[in-house]
Amino acid sequence: MDVGYNNVANAIVNSAQEGFMFNDGPALAKLFVFDEKTLYMLGTKLSNITDFDAYTVLISDVVFAQFTSTYLSYVRDIRSMHEEERHKQLCRLADVFSALMAASQGPWLIPVMRPLALELCSSAQVTFNATQDSASFAQAASVLLRLLIDLLSDSSTPLEESKRMGSMFVAGLLLRISLRTSAAPGAYASKALEVRSLSSSSVFSQRDRVSYNYWLGRYYLTCYYIDKARTHLEYAFANCPSWHYHNKRAILRHLFVANLIRGLLPTEHLLEQYEMEPVYSQLIIHFSKGNIAGFQQMLVDNVDFFRSQGNYLILMERTEILMYRNLLRRVSLINTGSERSRMIPYSDILTAFRVSSRNYDMDDAEMESVLASLLSQKFVLGYAFHHQRVLNLSKKSSPFPQIASVN
Repeated sequence: MDVGYNNVANAIVNSAQEGFMFNDGPALAKLFVFDEKTLYMLGTKLSNITDFDAYTVLISDVVFAQFTSTYLSYVRDIRSMHEEERHKQLCRLADVFSALMAASQGPWLIPVMRPLALELCSSAQVTFNATQDSASFAQAASVLLRLLIDLLSDSSTPLEESKRMGSMFVAGLLLRISLRTSAAPGAYASKALEVRSLSSSSVFSQRDRVSYNYWLGRYYLTCYYIDKARTHLEYAFANCPSWHYHNKRAILRHLFVANLIRGLLPTEHLLEQYEMEPVYSQLIIHFSKGNIAGFQQMLVDNVDFFRSQGNYLILMERTEILMYRNLLRRVSLINTGSERSRMIPYSDILTAFRVSSRNYDMDDAEMESVLASLLSQKFVLGYAFHHQRVLNLSKKSSPFPQIASVN
């Protein structure tokens, strides 16, 4: 085939060479696009080309020529590839770009990197949806990890003049995608955590800082570092612009979980403002009343939703002891004014625990085990007297300190 025959290929290659020569990242970002409609349109115009190397031979830089050729091949074949093959081809393209980025100086290629890295994450999700194989996430995470290592290594120049300007964006994506791999999140996330030292710098865009804090908060929530999760999710929620309604709602879903485990409940107005699913209001009611069975049944009834959010297990595992605490508080309040408000018989506690958990086979030993846990973690202040079969609540201070104040 005549090299000069396809005008579209020639135009792309010539523009790419010019943009590369002048380190014009924004111009290159307009060439290397990943919008599906544009890709399909370009793919049609490039469908009759078998060898893009014949076009890119005019590009002076060997690695950039390879990147351009790989991108054009990806565009040409995109309509005929199934999801898994398409993702593998995109990973190869990202691999070549990673080498190109490593050989470059300064942050000028970041405008090209951003849509490519974002498309890599989207492709991994699409491939997983089609195959139910988490290998696509692992492949994408590996590429992002190599890219982030290179970005962070550029530390010899001021931050705003170095490739580290792209590190927060890539770190956020790496945290995001690492949460979906079959391996422990920490296997890929440890490098992304290094960006925390840069997160206070104003040279990063608000968008990157909000996104990074959101995914970092979710990562900490998965690791059960609740207070750290709250800190980063609260930052993301507070600094996400109000017009990004759906993003604030997504953040609030996870902030709800982190706050609930620390006994901090959102107002009904806040839930209504962001049109949170009714299940959240129901969970608050059950949590406040210490209705363990009702709370857990709501989770079971909505298991697919909470698993899709990654919060099912943490809600199931980390709230039960807190609801026992709330239940004991209710028992004490019911008996306000009587001796039983401070000295609660085991018989009353066992009955309340059985009814709340719907575990009518619970015996004294199991009930005392729960009490011991509450007392040792200081969710309840007082003493359990085994032989007298009574819980003696503290008189010197509130026997039920705020959950958030308990370390």
